[in-house]
Amino acid sequence: MQLSETMVNNNGVHIHVTEAHRELNKENVPLVIIPGLSESAEDYISIVQKLTPRHIIVITLRGRGKSDSPASGYTLEDHISDIDAVARHLGLESFILMGYSRGVSYQLGYAVQHPERIRGLIIGDYPAIHTQLPPGWVEFFASLPPWRGKKLYDRMQAGALHALQRESSKVELWDDLTTLTCPALIIRGVKPHPGLSLEAAEQYKLKLPQAKLVEFDQHDHNIFEPDAEAFVRTADSFMNAIR
Repeated sequence: MQLSETMVNNNGVHIHVTEAHRELNKENVPLVIIPGLSESAEDYISIVQKLTPRHIIVITLRGRGKSDSPASGYTLEDHISDIDAVARHLGLESFILMGYSRGVSYQLGYAVQHPERIRGLIIGDYPAIHTQLPPGWVEFFASLPPWRGKKLYDRMQAGALHALQRESSKVELWDDLTTLTCPALIIRGVKPHPGLSLEAAEQYKLKLPQAKLVEFDQHDHNIFEPDAEAFVRTADSFMNAIR
């Protein structure tokens, strides 16, 4: 599998983009991946390698990985603008959009603003809510065990984390979902500490009646482990039905 990397200039903030199988963009619907809160494209290379070959774009949002970490500019709208800048730079007219964990709020925020571009949604274990991060959140989050083998401060600079907390605000997206008519796949972990509660899953079914809800019995919030093949099979089956 050949990967390419691009830096997209979003009003002075350079956003790192990783692409796979760019030459296949006319063979099937492209997939754009929005990683979780502190994640970057590197976290998704193994998943991209396992998916049926298609044009796949992984966006490393501002403050993460190889993307720029500005001193400010971490609101929901700022993150949505990163997605929009990449889509426009790459000339993506329509695509499947996947979000995982807090990346879901950025994913859905973009989707409700640009429904004409969205051919399908893969929603990874998170409600349709952009949460406000409370004071002390950075210290708490940094005290958690390493995520996928990397400590928090190896993923994001302290200044970016504090700006993310400081500029966060609660935005509920539930009612906006009713404007979306594309196919949707919702994946929920079942083991302790999933990111998507049963109540929120029911809310998705109410707001997105066309959505399919799949529960991974062996997974908690990390829907990619311990069995990555469960995600790959589920995502491939959903995406291959979209033409």
